[in-house]
Amino acid sequence: MNESSNTPKPQARYALYFAPEQNSPWWQAGCRWLGRDPASATALPQTTCEGVTATAFHQLTSDARRYCFHATLKAPFRLAEGCTAALLDTALRDFCQQQRSLMIPAPRVEWMGNFLALRPQGDVSAINRLAMDCVSTFDSFRAPLSAADIARRQRHPLSDRQMQLLQRWGYPYTEEEFRFHMTLTDALHESAHADQAEAICQAAQNFFTIDAPLQLNGLALFTESAPGAPFQLVQRYAFGAANDSTTAALNEMKSQS
Repeated sequence: MNESSNTPKPQARYALYFAPEQNSPWWQAGCRWLGRDPASATALPQTTCEGVTATAFHQLTSDARRYCFHATLKAPFRLAEGCTAALLDTALRDFCQQQRSLMIPAPRVEWMGNFLALRPQGDVSAINRLAMDCVSTFDSFRAPLSAADIARRQRHPLSDRQMQLLQRWGYPYTEEEFRFHMTLTDALHESAHADQAEAICQAAQNFFTIDAPLQLNGLALFTESAPGAPFQLVQRYAFGAANDSTTAALNEMKSQS
């Protein structure tokens, strides 16, 4: 990270996400679906959805677009007192050097409550462990939630267990409540949007029929510069084991030539 990014604004929040690599067809598709590239901070022509106007589709993906195409591993947090972006950067490099690349099995568009998301199928135990490692390892960087933060979370009903997790980790969907997903829409099953929900679901299923593996090869650090600002991709951190395996493959190719 550059020097200016190491001096966080008081209201800035940081998040640890999975975001597909820049040249991945999944990343390109996700950015086009939402109409925004958080790496370059540019708007993109959003894909069309038959039966839904461009204006309505843009509105029904507005929150998802602000957060961008990603899967949350460590939810957005403000830096704790005494922590800096430079220290977070160092910790991320050390953490990622010890991780191994994971395959996200058979990603598919599904409903998660009242919104659409890209979800893995099959065994996700390794992904769940990685997510929990991110939550616990970087929790010392997280400032305690404010009363406003807690009130905002409580606008949506939480179970007793989710409240416990919110108080422990600053986010209610950790530990056994965690579900790896990449959000594609805002809430769609409200009465005003019920007639558009299935059209958008069908469009998403068609759009994300991608014949390419989805690899979790590293973490991405995102920031929200001020409340309500769009999240931006600051830095990608490749997993060390992924780098090691690439190097080994290149060395093998050289030895055979």
